[in-house]
Amino acid sequence: MNIVDLFSCGGGMSSGFVSQGYRTIGAVDLEVAKPSHGIGATFCNDTYERNLGLRPMSADLADTGPDDVAAHFGFGPSDVDVLISCAPCTGFSQKQSRNHIHDDGRNKLVERAAVFAAAWRPRYIVIENVKELLRGRHKHHFYALHRDLSDLGYDVFAEIHDLKKFGLPQSRIRSLIVAKLDGNFHLQIPESSLRSVRDTIGHLPELAAGETHPEDPMHVCPRISGRSLERMQAIPKDGGSWIDLTEDQAHLRIPSMKVEKPGSFPDVYGRLAWDKPAPTITRECSHPGNGRYSHPEQDRLLSVREMALLQGFPPNYYFEGSLSFKYRQIGDAVPPMIASKIAKSIYEDANGRGAMPNQLRMAI
Repeated sequence: MNIVDLFSCGGGMSSGFVSQGYRTIGAVDLEVAKPSHGIGATFCNDTYERNLGLRPMSADLADTGPDDVAAHFGFGPSDVDVLISCAPCTGFSQKQSRNHIHDDGRNKLVERAAVFAAAWRPRYIVIENVKELLRGRHKHHFYALHRDLSDLGYDVFAEIHDLKKFGLPQSRIRSLIVAKLDGNFHLQIPESSLRSVRDTIGHLPELAAGETHPEDPMHVCPRISGRSLERMQAIPKDGGSWIDLTEDQAHLRIPSMKVEKPGSFPDVYGRLAWDKPAPTITRECSHPGNGRYSHPEQDRLLSVREMALLQGFPPNYYFEGSLSFKYRQIGDAVPPMIASKIAKSIYEDANGRGAMPNQLRMAI
């Protein structure tokens, strides 16, 4: 079956579908990070092309429509079997304090999936986003999408899951949405035993901060020195946190390490625990001060390869761009491991093996 991937990022969703035998016939991403960076700054289209063999269209999907995309890649409406549309999640996440008050203009991009669905009539539509898309302050964008897709004849499945129960070695709570044209659908992903950090990256060779391993250019991490290095060395191994710093080490604390409110930012400069899944990997994972992203034992940030493996990428995936944007592409991605399981569920449904009784489906 053919897929078109809107907001394709570095290819996480597409990679998972391709691993299950699907074919990518189109992809679109504007490659924007901060407005000051400009279009193309993230290099995610280069990453997508290198790994998947197709160059995504660089376009703003707020203005670019289905006719433009189809003409760019030379396919017709009937060629699209699966539409993937994972719009940016930043405006929904409640970790962003401004989202408690303001409705980010980018949130409307979620509803654009219905515009493409109306033009192409794909059999399936797949969306992944933060849990707040279904439960948060701005969930009206999902309700608008649900209404539009229902009017087009789609049955919409939507649930929230912690992806670690599906074998991802990371706690990652996400909304998973699949719409099916002219038929009922229930996303069926078998649960599996929890995978730990040790299971996933324990086999990789040691690496010093600032080094690149000679046999894997993605096993690379930023240099760290001075007070930052001293701070990291003081954090206890295997799951330690700044909360463990003694009074003799108080000079190593930064403003976010508020002793009077230790629950405020408990994970900054934290180390991963070997025998637990990793915490959620976000787009800010390129610096140890942004979360629990430090190696369980070695005094450094996780390497690009380690971060990618914890995000469910294949072990040979290659990321383009600067070091910081390599990390960002990983944090922004839909885990390919999970995408492949969604792809398998859709394939089984398309071949008559995935239907569930209506009474077991979630009511929206």
